[in-house]
Amino acid sequence: MKRLYIILFFMLFMLSGCLTIIDNEDSDEYRALSNQYETYVTNDITQVDQFESFVNETTFTSMMSNVMIKIQIFSDLHNLVETRYGSGVIFAVGAYNYVLTTFELTDIPSNLLVTYQVADYQGRTTSAYIDKFSEDYGLAVLKFRRILSNHLPAIEFADQNSLLGEPVLLFGYIEEIMNSMSMGLVEETNSESNILDEYVYTTIESDIYANGSAVIDINNQLIGIQAGVSEGLSYAISITNIMEFLELYTDYQELD
Repeated sequence: MKRLYIILFFMLFMLSGCLTIIDNEDSDEYRALSNQYETYVTNDITQVDQFESFVNETTFTSMMSNVMIKIQIFSDLHNLVETRYGSGVIFAVGAYNYVLTTFELTDIPSNLLVTYQVADYQGRTTSAYIDKFSEDYGLAVLKFRRILSNHLPAIEFADQNSLLGEPVLLFGYIEEIMNSMSMGLVEETNSESNILDEYVYTTIESDIYANGSAVIDINNQLIGIQAGVSEGLSYAISITNIMEFLELYTDYQELD
């Protein structure tokens, strides 16, 4: 089966300060994504306006919760040892914006110094801090101070795990390109089960820079966080494990 891989560039130039919404059927971006999308989900979305609504909501709302993460690691002599890049998604907003990402990205020996920086969908950068992590769940939370003039929405959560064959979309820092999207299907890995548990395996082509990126369903709800790639295809921590992790996260529970 031909795998779907389409990256839309929603890079927001600093001079424009706004998102490019795909609301024109004559645009190259719309035609490319629509043709690929229809190959996989004709039975799920049959009308152009439904597909257009899905893409626009992803662009105008969901994508705005995406951040790129830059981590710099220093020795005790303040020499730069390593620089890491990854992705994350804002899942809660209070006095701080709270970002969900992978434990592996933030797993750093305690004897080293580290700085965290996030860049939002418009490329605006700010310092961040590690707030919670769990090796067992493979997840971590960063937080950075909320600026009222820069409203960043939180992603919505799906209320169940993804189904085998379900169309899904990954957005984040893919191939070192900010605000990229790639689409595919939840891939069957266990013929005895219709629902995946710990990991969501997909046909989405991706790379390690997208680790921490959001995987959403056609309702624009989070169903996973990319944990890694296997043979070039994305697999993600399931929404079930994400919610179990967040139940242990009291700061999140106390947010209004």
